[in-house]
Amino acid sequence: MADRQENLGAEPRPKKEYVTIVVEREVPAPRAAAFDALCTLISERAGGYVTEGDPAPHGLGARVEFTVGDLHLAEQVISFEPPWRRVYELNGAPVVLYQGTTVFTDRGETCLMAWSLVIDPLPDGGSDRFLVAAETFLDDFADALVARAEIISLSTSD
Repeated sequence: MADRQENLGAEPRPKKEYVTIVVEREVPAPRAAAFDALCTLISERAGGYVTEGDPAPHGLGARVEFTVGDLHLAEQVISFEPPWRRVYELNGAPVVLYQGTTVFTDRGETCLMAWSLVIDPLPDGGSDRFLVAAETFLDDFADALVARAEIISLSTSD
């Protein structure tokens, strides 16, 4: 034990090379409506929850499974703070770590959504195609959320 402690820090550990992807959108709906629309859209696109979270159905522990290309992916909510923040981990992707965070900030009758990914890619380019696909997916999903929020906004303004 003493030898381990004496050598602690003697050899530098390889620095992690995390990749961060951030997508932002001005959402034409109040924060609470936009947050609810995000959770509903995730559930709809995945075909429902495999496991409901706490609070049901979208909360902590909620799990969806879906396929993208030849990848079978599972997303699990690890932090849920409605209507502000949702954090999840994704398994099944060709990466060491994938953690996503969606945050909503009030802007009066609208809100700002920031969706960020922190990814620890596989060495030697093994994650490169997935990283491009993940960013494209996030962009498309964010656009779908804005479109959904516009519909909600129009229906509540009548």
